[in-house]
Amino acid sequence: MEGATVSDPYLDLSRQDGPVDLKSACSPKILIVDDEPTNVRVLTDALSRDYDLIIATNASEAMDILEQGDKPHLILLDIMMPGTDGLQMCRNLKARPDLQHIPVIFITALSDLKSEERGFEAGAVDYIHKPIRLAAVRARVRTHISLSGMLDHMIALNQNLKKRIELLGNAGKPDTGLFESVFMATSEGIVLLDAHCKIVAVNAAFSRITGYSGKDVLNVSYASLNQHPDNLACPENILAHLAKHDHWTGELYNRRKSGQPYPELRTLSTIRSKNGEITHYISVFNDISGVKETEQRLEELTWRDPVTGLPNRALFLNQLVTVLKFCNHGNVSTAVLVVDIDNFRYINETYGFKCGDQVIKEFARRLRAAVFSDDSIARLSGDEFGIVLAPKQWSIDDAYRVILALYNRIQNTLTEPIQYGNNPGLRLEVTVGAALCPTESSDSPSSALQHAETAHRSAKVANRPIAIFEDSMSEKIRHQLQIESELNQAIEQDQLVLYAQPQLSPDRILYGLEILIRWHHPERGLLGPDEFIPHAENSRQIVKIERWVLRKTLEKMRELHHINPTLMCAVNISAKHFAEDDFVETVTNAVIASGFPSELLTLELTESVSANDLDTVVEKMEAIRSLGCTFSLDDFGTGYSSLSRLQRLPISEVKIDKSFMLSAPNNPMAANIVEMVVRIGETIGVRVVAEGVEAEAHAHFLSSRHPNVHLQGYFFGVPQPIEVFLESLAKHDTS
Repeated sequence: MEGATVSDPYLDLSRQDGPVDLKSACSPKILIVDDEPTNVRVLTDALSRDYDLIIATNASEAMDILEQGDKPHLILLDIMMPGTDGLQMCRNLKARPDLQHIPVIFITALSDLKSEERGFEAGAVDYIHKPIRLAAVRARVRTHISLSGMLDHMIALNQNLKKRIELLGNAGKPDTGLFESVFMATSEGIVLLDAHCKIVAVNAAFSRITGYSGKDVLNVSYASLNQHPDNLACPENILAHLAKHDHWTGELYNRRKSGQPYPELRTLSTIRSKNGEITHYISVFNDISGVKETEQRLEELTWRDPVTGLPNRALFLNQLVTVLKFCNHGNVSTAVLVVDIDNFRYINETYGFKCGDQVIKEFARRLRAAVFSDDSIARLSGDEFGIVLAPKQWSIDDAYRVILALYNRIQNTLTEPIQYGNNPGLRLEVTVGAALCPTESSDSPSSALQHAETAHRSAKVANRPIAIFEDSMSEKIRHQLQIESELNQAIEQDQLVLYAQPQLSPDRILYGLEILIRWHHPERGLLGPDEFIPHAENSRQIVKIERWVLRKTLEKMRELHHINPTLMCAVNISAKHFAEDDFVETVTNAVIASGFPSELLTLELTESVSANDLDTVVEKMEAIRSLGCTFSLDDFGTGYSSLSRLQRLPISEVKIDKSFMLSAPNNPMAANIVEMVVRIGETIGVRVVAEGVEAEAHAHFLSSRHPNVHLQGYFFGVPQPIEVFLESLAKHDTS
């Protein structure tokens, strides 16, 4: 009986009636419900190769699709949507018998535990947190599609077995032959139980998965194999559900013969006699250890920093929620600290990102050694770490002493240099900002952390190693925070404006535009880049701004392309933006979406980019160059890149820095530097552009000494709104 195989058309799941939809069979369907075009684009890029995607922009549209019978294998559902939000839509789905089996994964920017609890209560199986990380999306979707497919197959197998057993039972076949008659070779474990849940028979897969032979478990209570403290469903509840619904599906922990526990996905069905009495149960199950391991890795990816293994910012804030609740109920206090490595970016720029990661890993190890076991520590971002001290009853003076003692312990762990490669050892120093909480102004996790970050910035500005938050923090810090807050609004409310400056060929013919940016501040008027770009770079808002600039530039250049089909454009890219993992994907998507010819787009980088891991830098540049885009090296001569590194970069242009050009006509040293840059450009075969041509003297200097250099500067055109160029070129074209 054990391991027997019978060829039976009723049980052969490979035999299907009617035509087979090969696309559906090969590509599981996913319904994406999201009203944010950027999210939809990112998800589409991540999943369209492997899945058949259906898009809806709101809950009503999604329900219409589902009503039409187009049932997906998985739903990716945004929580925050106009009209019916994602939580309510999920509840509506789970209330429908025909839709409740479809797994739902929420997409959300919310990271607090309460929000997640509400989502799981509504029926979600998982969460994808914004900003969306493509690797995590693909892994989570693959896991749940696999689990869903496994469950569908098991349910179908179970129902086939049930149907055949009932047919044979009603035909009067003896019980002893029941299982042999319907047994089939399958990778799923199958168990036949009598009405008292004693094991009647098992198949070979059962023995392979559990280690038990058929003789080991014959007449043994099935429940005795499933005793595990992590099982949420008890046998009595399962039997009660079966008596009422004839079917049960769920996850349980079982034990192998060796005693090792393992997770199962199990389906159970009842077999009833003609008079409706339960005579047998069928159990079909699968070992889902691999799925659980994948889920565990995804959990780590969601809540843990991959470099250090520490909690990430999201988990840190969740831990802070718990600590603050404890403080409020227990009349105790805590302190939140933000710690970063001084001048860490120079380590990345000088030694590369691999060295930077190694330093971060070692610094995290030493930071762990400095804090007490009941303190919490996390990597917030980059070289920034967060610490929450264990709550205690202390005075303000006590708290200050504890914070200073921790700072000294951190410094003591850094006395020994960190070794990397052949360097003599990197000596680290840190800056610490701390905030006591809870207080009236820091009673939430975000405000407590914000106060610690404000103190940290204050310490940086004052060039001090440590600062503790006070309501009277310097106006300069408040101004910085205000600028950053207003910048967020500027991005969201379209206060940023594209400007352009003409670029001319050596014979003074317009060939391109360098795209610049201005800020129409609602109170301070038109602001130049020097007034806000440094703040954006410090807060990483520069990435958002530059992505907006790239997207808007390509849209406008597409309009200009109809008027002047050869007009090029140049967009500035910061080192921070270039270092983003999805930089290549961002540029690719923007170019494709715009329809603007990629060969007319130049990305301007600074020399500091080449100080990073050169192999990675070149790989990214080559990937973008394969689209047709070109690269320019901006402010050439002001950096420190060696020519050996420079010649590896796939650039098409170098730009002479404005500071050299302005003094070149009257300063022999500056003139020699300009000549050197021109010669380097000619040697490596790239175009040379001179910035800062602001007067006739500059233009004459170039035309007389370097007639092949391209030109840019106020002498030929001041930066103007890009719409002005559009109107001007349109008039010129019609005339």
